[in-house]
Amino acid sequence: MRSCRKPRMCWERSKRSLVTDYTAMVFSSGQLTGIYIGSRKGEGKNFAESAELVADHGVRGDSHAGKNPDRQVSLFAAETLRELQTEGFKVSAEELSANLFTENIQLDSLASGTRLGIGETIIEVVEARKPCRIITRIDNRLPKRLYGRCGLLGKIIIGGIVRAGDSVEILE
Repeated sequence: MRSCRKPRMCWERSKRSLVTDYTAMVFSSGQLTGIYIGSRKGEGKNFAESAELVADHGVRGDSHAGKNPDRQVSLFAAETLRELQTEGFKVSAEELSANLFTENIQLDSLASGTRLGIGETIIEVVEARKPCRIITRIDNRLPKRLYGRCGLLGKIIIGGIVRAGDSVEILE
């Protein structure tokens, strides 16, 4: 397959199919710092060294998987969690109920439709994540504090295994 200078549709003659080459245009990169999976809705999530992201489904073993085609995975900025802890909020990653925690990616500034490459997977941003009522169990002030900084919801375009430490790249 030939390499594209910009993300665009390339013609792969040998297979006579259209493929997308995302390898040439990376706009920003960071790291996956944590993976969390919860088997019960409304409860916290547990840390995992790795997880399988299933295309058009969600995080294997997570209570939200397969429920909503546009809300298959949730992402949260590790920097925001550290800010909350520095401000005195007694909150952990497990309690925030996000699946993937990232670092050095401005998650809350990404527009719907932006694609992220994490390890071998590709996730498309669908919408901003809004603080849910469950977060008030941690602290009544958290929903207001997290409004506009609560991460993202996405759908899995290309599935695969992700591991803590994988690179996170903004593709488009």
